[in-house]
Amino acid sequence: MAEQIEQAGNNGSVLTFRLGNADFSVKRELWPVEKLRLDPNNQRLGYLLRQHKKAPTVNDAELHKILWDIDQVKALYQSVYQNGGLLEDPVVRVDSTVVEGNCRTVVMRELHKKYSDDDRFSKVWVRVLPPNVTEEQISLLLGELHIAGKIEWRAFDQAEYVWKMNKVHGKTYDFLSTHLRWSRSKLSQKISAFEETRAYLERTGDPQGINRFSHFEEFMRKKPLRDWTERDPDFMRRFGQWVFDGKLPESKDVRDLPAILENADALHKFEKEGIRAARVLLQDANPSMVSNLYSAIDQASAELETISLQEITALQDGNEARLEKLRRLARTLRKIESFAGIKLS
Repeated sequence: MAEQIEQAGNNGSVLTFRLGNADFSVKRELWPVEKLRLDPNNQRLGYLLRQHKKAPTVNDAELHKILWDIDQVKALYQSVYQNGGLLEDPVVRVDSTVVEGNCRTVVMRELHKKYSDDDRFSKVWVRVLPPNVTEEQISLLLGELHIAGKIEWRAFDQAEYVWKMNKVHGKTYDFLSTHLRWSRSKLSQKISAFEETRAYLERTGDPQGINRFSHFEEFMRKKPLRDWTERDPDFMRRFGQWVFDGKLPESKDVRDLPAILENADALHKFEKEGIRAARVLLQDANPSMVSNLYSAIDQASAELETISLQEITALQDGNEARLEKLRRLARTLRKIESFAGIKLS
């Protein structure tokens, strides 16, 4: 996103942005805090309203209370207070609706309420969008700020943004890949994970549903799990129920699912007792899961089992360096046999 200061004035500057293949000017102005209005249609606030079973027509006071109840917003309050103001300007429409910076607006309101005589919290610098700005341009701006830029959104918000740009604004993967500096595979995984998380929320009403997004994103990264869904259309519903029931407490637990699904005993254990019990059973069956030693043995065995004709020829020709490597391996295995009192062949 290109930005250029065109002129300065007593009340700030006029900035030029180029988004959606068009230029438009944004005014930086100093506004009274009480002039700003929260936006219930804001993408990041949508999930909060769903959690509180509120319609998008919720009034400003209700939305303020919902945001102020969030711990992260209270932490932001302390940061802004210590700094003596905001580091980033909210972005607003000409009608005072906050497009970007609703949490910051709530913080400034609360600071102004408590420190009404402190000029640092009575006014706020804002960037005022032009009246003719399109929804697509706003979406592009938010993407630059929160995905490609330095103020990163949470994973679910990023995925919802990418889904909206693709499904609502019709942006291709090629466009989004360039715009966001993401690979096509990452875009596909984000969109699929968002759709499945949304379906999960509708099915379960899980109050922690947004925080489950990482489970579905981890799922989409695993080709064996995606393949399983194609074979069994009901599998995603089963996966969602496992998430809801706490069988997969952390998103990283999803990484063990492909191995569990291939082991009937482990799958039974998982469904009865959860991921940790199933993992113990898998580890007993395959020590490579927890042992660097046996993992290295598996890798070396795979290499030896597929040894190339070129390597065989080098051994036949008496390449001493290669032969010594194999002799050392053979000697080590014989020592293990002796120490452990076992036979490996």
